Amino acid sequence: MKIGIFGGSFDPIHLGHTRIINEAIISLQLDKMLIVPTKHNPWKEDSVANNQQRIEMIQIALKDNSKCEVCTLEIDRQDNEKNYTIDTIKELKKIYKNDQLYFMMGMDQASQFDKWKSAKEISELVQLVAFNRKGYQKNDVLNDYHFEFIQADSTAESSTQFKAGNKEIVDRNVYTYAFQNGLYLENFVSGYMSEKRFKHTCSVAKLAREFAVANGIDGKKAYIAGMLHDIAKEMDKKQEDDLMEKYFSKYVDKPRAIYHQWLSTYLAQKDFMIEDAEILQAIRHHTTASTNMSLLDMCVYCADKLDPLRGYDSSKQIVLCKEDIIEGFKGELKNFYKFSKKKNRPIDECFFDVYQVYCKGDLNG
Repeated sequence: MKIGIFGGSFDPIHLGHTRIINEAIISLQLDKMLIVPTKHNPWKEDSVANNQQRIEMIQIALKDNSKCEVCTLEIDRQDNEKNYTIDTIKELKKIYKNDQLYFMMGMDQASQFDKWKSAKEISELVQLVAFNRKGYQKNDVLNDYHFEFIQADSTAESSTQFKAGNKEIVDRNVYTYAFQNGLYLENFVSGYMSEKRFKHTCSVAKLAREFAVANGIDGKKAYIAGMLHDIAKEMDKKQEDDLMEKYFSKYVDKPRAIYHQWLSTYLAQKDFMIEDAEILQAIRHHTTASTNMSLLDMCVYCADKLDPLRGYDSSKQIVLCKEDIIEGFKGELKNFYKFSKKKNRPIDECFFDVYQVYCKGDLNG
């Protein structure tokens, strides 16, 4: 058999990867293409997605290509040493003794292949194949190591571009999976708000996750809700009005300052494909709370109120929330009332219903 080997971090796999994989299969008439996600790439920092998540994203992206197979040889290694190509190829040669192996790489890597560990030995064990990549040209290294060259359409996509906020270079099913698993959210949420609010958002998300884990609640859901709770907070006022009128008309008479709890749920669904009802409810309840708060709702509500970046000492309340989120939530309702009265700030009428349900006491108590 003719077997291709295509390695990388795949954090995440993008359309450039899938295009090259498909073109290589056709150009080289491959019987199989092994996709080899690295455990530790010597050229890159640690991945955002964990090993299993990267495998699942690869499987999603290539689900319609029967010739593709994820090879977990590298990430299954038990040690924490860096993976090098020569080690992987030696292992694959043991498995595919009588098959022709083609090792794929982009021109960016091919142009510096002479710097790879055991470059000459690699070139003797497999047929090296380079595909075009924007900004790189053929050089002597390609001849020295007997590269084959695939005349593919030039590709400029990269995982770095995706992490910079360009989701169009990744299959929709892949980034839907990513967002729904809390991956890369910080990279995309930053584009919805000012730097100050982004720092607050990240702080809230991490604190909400801490509250959740301490209380036996799903930390991933708390993190996602925390990351998305304010994505509509700085929305253009005209857009706010239009969306509120269209989707949340019964709340248009509420103070504009709390519009974002509904609009953030809208954007969480529309832009981040969040379908989990518990996450959406936690976003929707994070400002005014409600009379049917879940424990997850309480985690996000309290994290928002107790964010250390707000500039006051909330350490005691944070400890209480980790010990007992229900008691912590009750405490924040009381603190909110006292603070609002002290600052002479208006309080939405729904607050008093919430207070009665959870605190069951005199507001002056």
